[in-house]
Amino acid sequence: MSATPITSDKAPEPVGPYPHARRVGNLLFLSGVGPRKRGSKDIPGVTLDDQGNPVLSDIEIQCRSVFENVRHVLEASGSR
Repeated sequence: MSATPITSDKAPEPVGPYPHARRVGNLLFLSGVGPRKRGSKDIPGVTLDDQGNPVLSDIEIQCRSVFENVRHVLEASGSR
């Protein structure tokens, strides 16, 4: 069986040389979906100090962002 790469123009760019997901038969494998927004390296829900160290983290905002990114990848694959 061959694997078909799936990419989304709404999900954040992958941090490595791989697509957002791969379809193999009836299965869809997502890879490393995180909370970032497309075009940014910032993590929603994380506040940094002047040196770039995290000082505040809101897990609810991060989780919502991850689920939104998963939705983007699923929609790009034709799922709803």
